[in-house]
Amino acid sequence: NLNMKSKLIQIPYTVGIIKPHLALREDKVDQIYKQIDENNFEVFHSKRKILTKEEILNLFYSYRNAPFFPDIEEHLMTAESIILLLINKDDEIFDEEKDEMVKQESPIVRWKKLLGNKDPAEAAEGTLRKDLGVDIIKNGFYGSDDPKAANKERDIFLLPIPERPPVFEYIRTKMTMECILGFLFPPNLEHANSTGRLDLLALYGPVVNYHSVDSCFCKICVKISKSKLEEVIREK
Repeated sequence: NLNMKSKLIQIPYTVGIIKPHLALREDKVDQIYKQIDENNFEVFHSKRKILTKEEILNLFYSYRNAPFFPDIEEHLMTAESIILLLINKDDEIFDEEKDEMVKQESPIVRWKKLLGNKDPAEAAEGTLRKDLGVDIIKNGFYGSDDPKAANKERDIFLLPIPERPPVFEYIRTKMTMECILGFLFPPNLEHANSTGRLDLLALYGPVVNYHSVDSCFCKICVKISKSKLEEVIREK
């Protein structure tokens, strides 16, 4: 299981919060979720909770001595907030100006842009805080400042790590003898089951190129390779 777990790839994410005065109104929550979807975000995980003093202090530690900190604390403890773990729905999107697919910015940057200025009065038109915020305390939302902060905030709220299986690349080529021998007798396995590995190689080796067949063919690789191979066969 540990070996399979290590093959998963971490997905970039940000932690967002919908604050109480909006989280209490289902019509506003529906509106927010619609904008999240339209802006190519995916809600990987969410939970409703009333924030504790400790959680609020961890989130707003840099403002702990500010005169408005008690107001933030009071507001966030009045009712439930919605905690969001957001990821990009797609890694790339079509840029009409460039007429090509372009890589999206990180969820952290994109969520901050969608939220707008912390003060709704200063926020740009079309941003969530401009449309739904009341003032700098009840501005409606929170978002991670950087990856380190996002990781800390994910830990604060005990949110899962967004991960996905690796993307397999398929090739149509002949296997070299060096590659076959390297797979049958990998340097990391002292007593490799060469007969079993040869069976796997015969079935899946020619169509999969992941971790390189000369060094890895774990259970998760075999499982996904098999489903992909069956898909390729069906398409022929």
